[in-house]
Amino acid sequence: MEIQDQENIGKKGFNKDNAITKPIALDQATGEVQVRKSTGKVKIRKGQSEEEYEKQLDHFFNIEKGPTVTEVNWMDNQDALNLLNTNDEYDITIKQTRQKLTSFCERYYYQRRYEECLTLSQKLLEIFEPLNTKNKMNRELDELRYMIDHCQKNSNHENVVILES
Repeated sequence: MEIQDQENIGKKGFNKDNAITKPIALDQATGEVQVRKSTGKVKIRKGQSEEEYEKQLDHFFNIEKGPTVTEVNWMDNQDALNLLNTNDEYDITIKQTRQKLTSFCERYYYQRRYEECLTLSQKLLEIFEPLNTKNKMNRELDELRYMIDHCQKNSNHENVVILES
């Protein structure tokens, strides 16, 4: 900790964890810098060459098509099953894509649209299970199974209530 920081410790609103620590450049050519973490440990961050930066920038804007802007309630205007069947844009090997599709199920579930949730969850489970070769997707699959189970219970419960009325 620097001398200025030690003098400020007792002052109101000062916390050693909030002290500004500037990175110390180690190598201008590679861009390596030394930074101090909040725990006090020193960490060396590897740099990025101008060439690597340009490649990353090109990939972001030309391949990923830049930052995505989503409208409010965009999911209400989409049919998830139709999207899944017709759109080749959804690469299910990418986790973000799987999460986006699973979020449709969650939305249906919380809107109490259990039949739609059940149908989509079963379809996604059928598609996702072959990808789970190293058990990395267990949580995702467990969540889908949970929704399938609860949608079946809730849709049966609704049918019983309607029949009793």
